[in-house]
Formats: sequence, C-alpha cells, structure tokens
Amino acid sequence: MERAIVHSDLTKNKIQPEFLLEKYIELLNLDIQKFFTEELLEKVFCPVSGEKEISRSFIKMDMQYNFSKTHGNIYLSPRPSINTLKQFYKDSEARKFWLKDLWPKTQAARKDKIILPQLQWANGFISQYFQKKEILLAEYYPNHWGYSNSAQEVFQEAKYFLVEPLFDPEISGIPLNDLCLVENVPQASLDAVFLFEALDRSTDPNELLTKASNSLKSGGLCFITSLLSSGFEVQLLGEKSEIFVPPERMNILSFEGMNELIKNLGHFEVLEFSTPGVFDIPNVVESLNGLDNSSFFKYIFNKRQDAEIKNSFQDYLQMNRLGTFARLVLRKK
Repeated sequence: MERAIVHSDLTKNKIQPEFLLEKYIELLNLDIQKFFTEELLEKVFCPVSGEKEISRSFIKMDMQYNFSKTHGNIYLSPRPSINTLKQFYKDSEARKFWLKDLWPKTQAARKDKIILPQLQWANGFISQYFQKKEILLAEYYPNHWGYSNSAQEVFQEAKYFLVEPLFDPEISGIPLNDLCLVENVPQASLDAVFLFEALDRSTDPNELLTKASNSLKSGGLCFITSLLSSGFEVQLLGEKSEIFVPPERMNILSFEGMNELIKNLGHFEVLEFSTPGVFDIPNVVESLNGLDNSSFFKYIFNKRQDAEIKNSFQDYLQMNRLGTFARLVLRKK
C-alpha cells in the first residue's frame, strides 16, 4: 500500500481569506437556524458501525458532534436528511456567497495548489491501470464545479459526470450543456469515481461508497479525499479546530473508522492511504496559546524557532498517516 509525502507552499489565507471566511461563517450560522430546525433533523448513530455509545460530544453552530466510543469517528447527530441537505446547498445564502464571492477570489490558488494536483495524482493511477484515453469519470456530491472544469486539462478525452451535485448550476455562469449533471449513472459503467470530501458531507457514508462501488466496472478506481478525526490537529485541538463546520463536515472518520468503512463494504483493494496535508502544524501553532497541557508543542513550535523541526515533524505525520487530511485510492475487486 502506497503512502505519500507532500510538500507545498499553500497557506490557508490563499484559499480562505479571513474577511471572506468570517462573512461565510456569519451567513452559515443564520442558514443553520433557517434550514435545520429540530423537526427536520434525524438522530443517527456512528455512520460506520452503527455504534450507539459515544465517548463525548460538543456543540458547534447549534449542531451536535458526537465521538463514537470504539474508533473515535466524529459525526453530526441529529442531522438533516439528504433532501434537506440538498435544499440547503441549493438555497442557502452562505453557499451562494461561497460560490459567487469566495470561490472567484480564491479560484486561482485552489486550482493551482489543490484541484490540479489532486487530478494529476488521480491521473497517475489511471494511466497505470487503463491504457485507453476515452475513460468515463464521475464526481459524487460535488459542492462546486472546479474539478469538472479543470478535468479537461488533465483528462482531455474523458467524459466527466457530476453525480447528485450539491450546488445550484445557475450560479456557475457556465452553460449547462458544459456541465454533465446527472442524478445517477448505470451500474458498472465507470472507469473511475471521485469522492472529493464527499464522504465528509454525506448523510450516509456507507450508502455513498456503495453507490460509487456499484457504478464502477471491475478493476475501476475510487479516489477519496477526506478529513480524519485521528489527525494531529483534531487530536490536539479537539473542538477548537476550525474543521468543524456543519453541515459540510457531517462525518469526520478516524484512520481506523475509514479502514472499517472500506472493509465492511468488501468490494475494494486499498492501493494508497496517505495523509499528505500541510495545515496540521500551522493550524495547531495558531491555537497553541489557548491550550492547556501542551507545553511540549509550545516549546518545539514556538520557543525553538526552528523551521526544520516543523518540516521534519510534518514529514513524520505524513509518513505515519497521522495527518488530518487524507487521500485514498481504492480498486474494485
């Protein structure tokens, strides 16, 4: 099984300018009160195992996150149904602001540092396992059109579908004929599927991964990016981490939880499981002074003032799959 070590000069401010992020969070708080009233939410248990017992919970933006006791998966409960979630993505002022204001101002950095590298990562595996160029690709639960647009630069002869998109295509400013929007795809029809943080925002990760598996041909590839509750940032900062943004972060599985999800389905061989994120240490350093019992990290990250320590510690997190951002490649058996 492969694992990657990645170095990048990407900074959070390039993709999340503070003044825009603050406005987005302000609108999101209002939208949560509007779209996710108590009668529209459903109580659920661990989205991987169904385990009812939790070790603890906390409230973020008036919504509750639970920690499953066995594997430490973090999940929203109660949570919206898929129909309620789709209504939110279509009509919420926060999502409109993200697509019309935040996205255009950060599109260049996101494309250069996130989107194209992830598509090129996928293309490396696709080139290895498929000789043909006219492949069929699908992205499940996309919340913007950025990957679809950029895919033409990487997969020039491929057909790229957006399955159950979580955005209003009218906002895109792109002719609808240029976006292949579909609600489903035929079984065993695709060469590769992309779940770019789709498991994080899914109301049912088991169901979504099953859909992806069913749509793949035998030998087809599934590419996943997600956040992990077992990552350094979440383990150290807990609920103070900024990754907890409902409903976009519906499920934050642990390393063990993600492996269990894949194992339970039984359809995939894992080709790669890496945690090549670069934000763990900057995000932790930003919040260190507000933490108790973190004197060791305050010493190595603040007092030592040694960039090499941060770089080598980031490599350590990636090498041992202890980062908060994960990427996986699965091959259908």
